[in-house]
This record gives sequence, C-alpha cells and structure tokens, in this order.
Amino acid sequence: MSKWQFRMLIFISYLTWTISVILGLIGYIFHWFIFDLFDKNKNFKFQSKNENEDEHYAIIIGAGFSGLGMGIKFKEMNMHKFLILERHSHVGGTWYANRYPGCQVDVPSNLYSYSFEINPKWSHQYSRQNELWEYLEKCTDKYQLRSHIQFNTTVIQCDWLDDRQLWRVTTVDKKSYYARFLIGAYGILSNASYPKHIEGFESFQGEMCHTAEWNDKINFQGKRVAVIGTGSSAIQCIPQLHKHFGISHLYVFQRTPPWVIAIENRTITQFEKKLFTKFPLIQRFLRACLYWRLESTVLSFVYRLPLRFIAPKLVRAIFFYQVKDPILQKKLLPTSDYGCKRVILSSDWYSTLQQSNVTLVSNRIKQIESHSIVTYDGDEYPVDIIVWATGFRVHSLHIPMFGIQGQSLEKQWSQTVQAYRGVTVPQFPNMFLLLGPNTGLGHNSVLVMIEAQLKYILEALIYMQEKKIRAMVVKENVSDKFNEEIQSKLKKTVWQVGGCHSWYQDPKGNNTTIWPGFTWTYDLLLRKFDYQNYDVLSTIDQ
Repeated sequence: MSKWQFRMLIFISYLTWTISVILGLIGYIFHWFIFDLFDKNKNFKFQSKNENEDEHYAIIIGAGFSGLGMGIKFKEMNMHKFLILERHSHVGGTWYANRYPGCQVDVPSNLYSYSFEINPKWSHQYSRQNELWEYLEKCTDKYQLRSHIQFNTTVIQCDWLDDRQLWRVTTVDKKSYYARFLIGAYGILSNASYPKHIEGFESFQGEMCHTAEWNDKINFQGKRVAVIGTGSSAIQCIPQLHKHFGISHLYVFQRTPPWVIAIENRTITQFEKKLFTKFPLIQRFLRACLYWRLESTVLSFVYRLPLRFIAPKLVRAIFFYQVKDPILQKKLLPTSDYGCKRVILSSDWYSTLQQSNVTLVSNRIKQIESHSIVTYDGDEYPVDIIVWATGFRVHSLHIPMFGIQGQSLEKQWSQTVQAYRGVTVPQFPNMFLLLGPNTGLGHNSVLVMIEAQLKYILEALIYMQEKKIRAMVVKENVSDKFNEEIQSKLKKTVWQVGGCHSWYQDPKGNNTTIWPGFTWTYDLLLRKFDYQNYDVLSTIDQ
C-alpha cells in the first residue's frame, strides 16, 4: 500500500468518526430534552412497607458492575430492603476474578464506568484490572452498599413459589432467602471454559491454571510454558509472561489468528487528571465523543457498508510492517472478516511472538502427555506449565432456575438461549436479567447496555407499585417475536457471515450474545416499560 493510499484511508476514518460524533452530540441534546428533562419518574421513591422479616424486596445475584448498579439505583429510590449475594470475597465480578498478568479492559477507560460516577483519575487510556476493581470498591462504599452484600455466598438454585408468588434462592450452605424480585447480575464472563476435545488432562504432571482462575503461587522462573489460546486474555497475558516472569521458553498454541490492532495504552497525564477533576464537563464531553466514535463501527459490523474495508486495510498495512517473516505472516494473518471475532488491542503481541524463545504453534492439539503437548501432525512440545486461555462458558446456565409450575430454565433454553429485550423470560415472573442474551457488544461499552436495563427494570417496578401488581411475566408470543427479529437481523452481520465461529455463537451457530445494532437504539427501546407485553399474575390485594 502506498503512502497516499494509507493517508487517504486514515482521512476517511477520521471523517467518519467526526460526522458520527457531530450527529451524536446533536442527538444527545434532543435525547435530554425529550426524555431526561420531562422524566416523571426521576424523583420517584419506593414506599417502604412492613412486610415479612424473611422476605426481601429483591435479591441480586452478583456484585459486579451490573449488580452494584442495581443496588445503587435501589438506594437512590429509597428502596433499602434488598440483598446482594456474591460468591467471591470482594465486589468486582469479572474484574475481581480475572487477575492474570496484563488483564485490562479493551474499551477506553473514560467510557468504562457508570455515567453517574465518572472517574477523573484513571491512570491509563485502557484501565487495568486492579483499577477497575478499586473503582467498584469505591462505588460500593460511596453508595453504602456493603451492608447489603453477603460475600462468599454461592447460589445453587432459584425457585419461583406459585403459592407465595415470590422467589426462593438457595445457597451452597443450604440456606434459603426469599424475595419478590430476582435480579440476575452474574454475567457471562465468570466461569472458565476448558476444551473438551483435548485428551490427557489428568496425565499432565506439571502445573496448570486458567487465566480466569489465575494461580499466583506458580513459579514460572526458568520454566517451559505453554499458553493455549489466542483470544483477548491470551494476547494480554502472553507479553507480560514473557517480559516479567523469567520463562525459558514460551509455546503459544493458536487455533485461528485474531485481528489485532497495534494501540499503545497511553498513560493519562497529571494535567489531564487535574483538568477532569476541576472541570468534569470536559471529561463528559470527551466521553460522549468516544462513545459516538465507537458507535460508527456498527456501520461496518451490522450494516456492512463499504466502510468495512477501511479498517482491515489499515490493520493489514501495519501488520506487514511489524511482521516480516513470511512463514509467521501466514500463521498470523486472519482469514475471517474484520470484526467476526472480537478485535483485540495490543502494542506488543507481534513483537513478543518474534522473540527467539517464543514458538507459535498453529497445528491443533491432539493430547496432553505427562510433560508435553502433542499436536495432530505428530510434533511434541516439552512443557512444565500449561496456561489455559480458552475463554468462558457463556452458553450454559450456571444456576438452576425454575419458574411457573417448576418450569426449568435449562430445559426452556435447551434449543437456544433467549430473553425478551435481554431482560425478562417467559414463565419466569418477576425475574430480570442484566446483560442477558443478545445484549453483549462487539464495538462499544457494555455499561451503556447495563444502564439502559437498570432504567427499564426500575420503570417496571414503578409501574407494578403504582398498579398494585405483585407478580407479572412477559408474554411468550411477544418474546418469541422479538427474538426472531433479533436473529433475522444478526444473519446479515459480520458475526454470522464473516467466516468464523466465535464464542458469540452457541454450538448450533445461533448468536445468543451480541446486540445487532446501535446501543442508542437499545437505550431508546428500553426507555419506557411496555406493560402491554406482560401478563399480570397477581395483585397485592389478592
């Protein structure tokens, strides 16, 4: 690619971002005027009543961004009789559990926070795990949520009790908790996944750990280490292992090469931190600009406009500049469309793979031996430690749930995982999911989706209180129609036609993870509670 072509592509990219930002900022003004200025429920306060001592208003499962956000909104609206059950010893969810070297967010820090709790003191453009965890710890204390959280409490089953019209939540210590409403905020990036097709797990005599279950006690010094997987976790972890852990040799086992953008994680200057602290409106403006810039990606990923050819051309040009070896180029150049799998950010991935004590293995693993890994082409690689960077179990139900007349959610989702607007499920009254099916993102911050869902849930609860409704459930035909439309739209997106199979898809090829559109359309969709699409099961007077 010539220099003028490269510059032209960059110019078009910046022009697209600029137009998106300008139109988006104009849209913000209309959004504020139409929705926020005249929001009749913004000062609503829940009425506290003397109910049964053992009955909570709501039980929230999970103390990550979603669960804490729900708790904050409850307290803002004068609802204090709720309980947050968290299986770990601290808040943070995935940002407490995932502590592997190099763990960080791949969305700009300025966007990866609550809109009502902007942080002016991020240290880097893309926040590291410890900072995100500390941010959630501070939110927990600021909004006085700690007294509502029960730590080290693993939920093992949830049952809707038809006779009492409420939920019973059972924990691993056989205790039962009761609530009118159940909020599932346990997330999908929480349970480690191991490949089922590789034999010999139990025969390996060295040490093993998963990036989602990192073991700080393992000594990597002078060891031969294998990292299996080249997704986001692996690409963040591998350069750090190579630089700082004194490894003698590193084997990287790759199934399919990802798209990797070379972006330096810039340090935020002290001047910027002071500026954001003194003038928070400046930070909010920059946050809005970042948001609308990322939203423009939908034009490529979802609507498949010709703009989709620009980013991969730029990334390829930089790739060939960074990787000169033809054999390595062949192994590392993606064959699927840009965006089909999650695009990964790293400034040191390719340079690490070109080190003399690093070997990239692109042949499939056949089995694990006592001190080695064997691939299908017959090659054997001696290793002392195996690090599994093989993602999460995102398509299985981790907590057994039973709805009306004992209806099993696992059975209901046996064909495909789905929910109405990603929040409610037929046959499961008074249950709300946060970041449920098809509300994940491949282009922007999921905090936008979480806050839209929080608003929708609160609107539903306000409606139920005003109408004296005790229990209601989404209509099955409404949910089915919504999900048919979602899957129909997804069929035309890069995630389904881009030539890859990713963790966004279930084993049958259905995309049950990604929202196929702009996040602002989802926000508008959830602005008002659509009570007409729900059946009332009982009222408070009954």
